[in-house]
Order: sequence, then structure tokens, then C-alpha cells
Amino acid sequence: MATRRFHDIEYPIPGVDTAIKSLRPNARYALKASGGIEFTGWECDDGTEPPTQEEIEEEVRREQVIYDYYGYERQRHYNFPSGEDQLDMLYHDIKNGNIENGSWIKAIDQVKEAFPKPEGPVPH
Repeated sequence: MATRRFHDIEYPIPGVDTAIKSLRPNARYALKASGGIEFTGWECDDGTEPPTQEEIEEEVRREQVIYDYYGYERQRHYNFPSGEDQLDMLYHDIKNGNIENGSWIKAIDQVKEAFPKPEGPVPH
């Protein structure tokens, strides 16, 4: 199952594979590449039948809401200065006695302001 880890949170990257794994975690399956979802093989230790197209689509939509919520995290990840650059900024800010308003704080604040964390509860 394709997921992304953010601190202690792991969330799915939306797709048919993650939806099926979420709906039927113990299943082993094969899919036919077609316009819809067609199972060509299905095994599940607990005897559960494959999920329906509607169940899978609903789960993909749920996963997409979660993925969209954490979009700020992905944007911050790609826009924060590199770890080396941040350490260099901190070094110079400390040497210059400018920790509270130095280049590091400004760089981090700029990214956090550009990509704010969404308000409201975290979707599940």
C-alpha cells in the first residue's frame, strides 16, 4: 500500500490499491487493466468477498480528502531550505545574537505562511 509518513502520522496515497488494502487488509488479489475495476484473482483468509466498485470509489474519495488535508505538509517539505542551509542560517543567527528574528526564523515563517496548516479536525 502506497503511503506517506509525516512525523508519527502515516496516510495513504489515494488509489485503487490503497482502497482495497484499507477495505480488505488480508486480501491477495489481481486486477485486470480495464476501464473499471475487475478482479482476475481473489483470496482472503477470512472468506470476505471483494469490495464493490462503489465501495472502492468511496474509499478512494475518503483517502483523497486525507491526502488533500496534508497537502500543506508536502508543500512545506519541498519548499523549506535544505537541512544544511537551515543549520548554516542557525549558526550565523546564533553567532550574531539574532535568534528571535534571524534568517532561519524568517525562512521558516515564510514557508509556513505560504502553506498554512488547514483549520478544523484532521480527516480520518
